[in-house]
Amino acid sequence: MPENSVLIVDSDPASRETAAWLKGAGFKVATAATGEEALSLIDNQDFSVMLLDMRLPGKHGLGVLREVKVKRPWLQAIVTTDHPSVESATEALKQGAVDYLVKPFSPQDLEKLVKDTIKSASKQKTVHVQIKAKQTPARISYQATFVISRDSLKNLVNSLIKEREAIGVRARQGKFVYDKVKNFDDLALDYDVTVNPPTAFFIPACETILRYKLGPTPEITPVTDTTPRVLIGVHPDDINAINLLDEVFMTGNPDPNYAARRQNTLIIGVDVLTPLPSSFAPSMGSYTAESGYDLLLTDIGNSSYMVTVGSEAGAQVLAKYAQVREPTVAETARQKQVRDEALSKYRLFLDMSRDKIPNLLENNYDNPYWKMRSETCLNCGSCIMVCPTCFCFDVQDDVSLNLTDGERIRKPDGCMLVDFSRVAAGANFRGDKVSRFRHRMYHKGKYILDRYGKFGCVGCGRCSVTCLAEIASPLEAYNAIAASETAREKARRTITNTRPQPELYLPHLASIVKTTPLSSRETLFEFRLKDGHKLGHRPGQFVEVYVFGIGESPISLTSSPTRDHTFEVAVRNVGNVTGALHRMEAGAPVGIRGPFGNGFPLEQMEGKDLLFIAGGIGIFPLRSLIQYVLDKRENYGKINLLFGARSPAERVFAGEMAEWSKAPDVTFMETVDKGDESWTGNVGVITTLIPKVQFDPKKTVAVVVGPPIMYRFVINELKKRDLADDNIIVSLERKMKCGVGKCGNCQINGVYVCQEGPVFNLTRLRTLREAI
Repeated sequence: MPENSVLIVDSDPASRETAAWLKGAGFKVATAATGEEALSLIDNQDFSVMLLDMRLPGKHGLGVLREVKVKRPWLQAIVTTDHPSVESATEALKQGAVDYLVKPFSPQDLEKLVKDTIKSASKQKTVHVQIKAKQTPARISYQATFVISRDSLKNLVNSLIKEREAIGVRARQGKFVYDKVKNFDDLALDYDVTVNPPTAFFIPACETILRYKLGPTPEITPVTDTTPRVLIGVHPDDINAINLLDEVFMTGNPDPNYAARRQNTLIIGVDVLTPLPSSFAPSMGSYTAESGYDLLLTDIGNSSYMVTVGSEAGAQVLAKYAQVREPTVAETARQKQVRDEALSKYRLFLDMSRDKIPNLLENNYDNPYWKMRSETCLNCGSCIMVCPTCFCFDVQDDVSLNLTDGERIRKPDGCMLVDFSRVAAGANFRGDKVSRFRHRMYHKGKYILDRYGKFGCVGCGRCSVTCLAEIASPLEAYNAIAASETAREKARRTITNTRPQPELYLPHLASIVKTTPLSSRETLFEFRLKDGHKLGHRPGQFVEVYVFGIGESPISLTSSPTRDHTFEVAVRNVGNVTGALHRMEAGAPVGIRGPFGNGFPLEQMEGKDLLFIAGGIGIFPLRSLIQYVLDKRENYGKINLLFGARSPAERVFAGEMAEWSKAPDVTFMETVDKGDESWTGNVGVITTLIPKVQFDPKKTVAVVVGPPIMYRFVINELKKRDLADDNIIVSLERKMKCGVGKCGNCQINGVYVCQEGPVFNLTRLRTLREAI
């Protein structure tokens, strides 16, 4: 690189004065009036620093910057502009600019900035490989790039195969798959795409997470896979997919099973030479990988590869098993040429910047495209089976024939499958094709980004190839929506705080203290943890109740934390787990995970009048709050309790309600949808009670819990009484398999009900189109 060389890219005639000044200060200066002219110069000449104006005739300055950083990533770029904005400054720095300079500026300031930039670049850490007599590197460092011969690479791979389970890309029947390899010659390193994604080895098709043994003293043992493994031939887009899964499973409630696999797996990546025709990885920023690999290969021909070290583990295996050397200038140039040629082979692109996708989706929830395009969906789930970023799962129990031993099995699940969002009572909150199709596209383009800061699509193109209906491509969906809408604001990341649990899926042993029938279908269960500790819950939270050999079910807590060292849940008999629970007697063992969720906003309710509205078994979670408020009666104002049931026979906790009504400043009203000869009370749906109750909307917080169909009508009545959205609290029922924001079953738009819910105020619900 010529020392102290500067390229000025600016159409402003005043740039000639800048050039003259810098030449007088001892710099070698070249100028270009257009982006195209600048790129032509850079193709044939290197520079220390580039001064790049944002507004150029023809190609925009940021577009020039992007191409320059691909061609010569080491070039130090200073962006200049006379129309500054926060957005353009942020984008320039994101694209690799080292500084953002607002015009006009003095020649002296510019000279100092250029000198400082060159000085700073020259001090950047360099890495050297020292070669011993046997050409074995004595020191190979992280983030360095070397040249490795094919023979040396073969030795490295074959050595790893001897000590690890090796999974690599193999040719099979005209396609490519990840499969076990026995030697280097099994590998196909120049391929377009694999049928199965490499992430399948971190979230396998069937994985044991627990083993248990029944008996007088049940035993539960967590199971993790710590097999040393190496994945060979992973493309950068798939490496970026793995980076996303790392964010999902290793931050905020770290998943022990995923973490064990990930931490024991080496990843040897390889740059794409022949992209899949349906891939649009460059548009998603995933055709290159900056991290997530241990070694990254680029085939530069002549039986040689450039190898970039991405981790200390990668440095160690390279030093141990390979002979490498520093690249020549020609080899570095060849690596860039190979990558540029591969980039030029992509044929599909987004019609807008990917940064605009989230707001594009935000503004087009009701776009007719979703219904029109989803009509041909076959509900087969093939798109989610091949997707490297899909991570939702289901858990099931597998009992041995002796009915004593068993395992908890985790299997991949997905939002495009019909029963993915079906809850135990039978309701399916995403039961039609359009809602599932739309959710997948929002999940990829917005919800995952909002939650984890990364897009949920890496543009690999597998779903387009696999989908028989030819509707699965996110690229097609986003471009179609973009054709009818212009994005107006940037995405907002809303990563929420979660409470980590070291043993994420391991239930605490508990036993049934007492069972109390409430009706023909409902029973109240009292539990005590085996270790004698309190559960430590808040009213409104839930637990996952585990019945050995049957499975696990999310159940709302029915008792207040203010009462004893036991806790209660009221359960309706509607499925395998709840049915098995109903057959159990006092003393029987169960597993308990939790408590989970956010609970009711107790602090917000203090000093306020309270309006409790419960429909049917909605009284179950609400009972915990009522008990809590009555136990701390001095902290709350007047209480109005409205309860509705379908029939007199389905009234539960009738005796307790009668007792509650006798407490100071408590008004109790109830109704049934349809009465009988014994019923003398109010007949009608629960909304008929709301006009009869007196409350001050400015001093009242309403808590509503019941079947989904009830919410819309109750909320309408409360709004007629001028109750503020912030003061209308509801608790939602959703299918929740994991309780820790991983399995994806409970997701509403971009929110996980098991973490941010199940309790929401109406203000929040209005931002969640799928909620009610």
